[in-house]
Amino acid sequence: MRKAINVSGLLLGVALLALTGCRQGDPAQSTPTMGEVVIGCDVQLRHLMIQQEEIFEQRYKYAKVHLKFLNERDLLQQWLADSFRTVIIGRELRPEETLYFQQQRQVSPRQFPFAQGAIALLTNPSNPDSSLTYEELLSLCRGVQPGPKGFSGVVLENTASGISHYLLDLLGQSSFSGPVYALADKSEIFEYLKANPGALALVDWAEFSDSDDRQRQEQLREFARVGITRPADSTQYGYLYPDQYSLQDNRYPLQRTWQFASSSGRSDLGLGFASFVTGEIGQRIILKAGLLPLFQTERWIEFVPGDFRVVK
Repeated sequence: MRKAINVSGLLLGVALLALTGCRQGDPAQSTPTMGEVVIGCDVQLRHLMIQQEEIFEQRYKYAKVHLKFLNERDLLQQWLADSFRTVIIGRELRPEETLYFQQQRQVSPRQFPFAQGAIALLTNPSNPDSSLTYEELLSLCRGVQPGPKGFSGVVLENTASGISHYLLDLLGQSSFSGPVYALADKSEIFEYLKANPGALALVDWAEFSDSDDRQRQEQLREFARVGITRPADSTQYGYLYPDQYSLQDNRYPLQRTWQFASSSGRSDLGLGFASFVTGEIGQRIILKAGLLPLFQTERWIEFVPGDFRVVK
């Protein structure tokens, strides 16, 4: 069942969660490498963060990380209601969210960015158009007529996802006025694309970024990737697709920064896990997964003078 997106207020949901007693007591005390912690994570990073958790726990035998995967809206509502102290989200905190913690919890949340991600555009392979401009995407979401040739509407995953909030921020609107529809999950999005050649899907690139994941690469080949330009008032590089190269140069127009946000106010296991992900091993896991790590290990190359020989 399709439904038009209308995003509700975040802080109202927080108040309701607080009234229903979402939090069940304080977590046990922990250190950066010992103890037990529940961390809220945006569901779009499920595959990557499960890998991080497994390697972290292999290295630190007395640490247990429980990842709770939610869409962005529910994730932030539960965090603001103090269901857990550390979250992984795809954007910076908004001023009103930071102010809430400062006034209600007497703590300033800390943020630790660790990877650059992106939103990818997909369509039916029978669609004769596999590219559009940045402005055409925004016009399509606003319902401006005539819309871009070849595309009849936009489909997203879940009204409460970070992707819908990201797109609304680009539009400067609180709701979509054009043919934008939310489906329950990615499987419904993929089925919708197969049945509607003019549909344009916005999905998180983390779903397909790992080139070694054969199952997801086969699934990606069932659809056509759509290239998009940068905004008209910026330097142009033609039609772009999300990959580590376009993200590193900040060329791709639909990219976002993944980060930890902590309200614990202490060096607990949540902070220890964040330090691991932003450290050398965690960043290499991100690199292998096809996203762009924000902190890359320096490599020193020594050139030794001498005669060069051709080895046959």
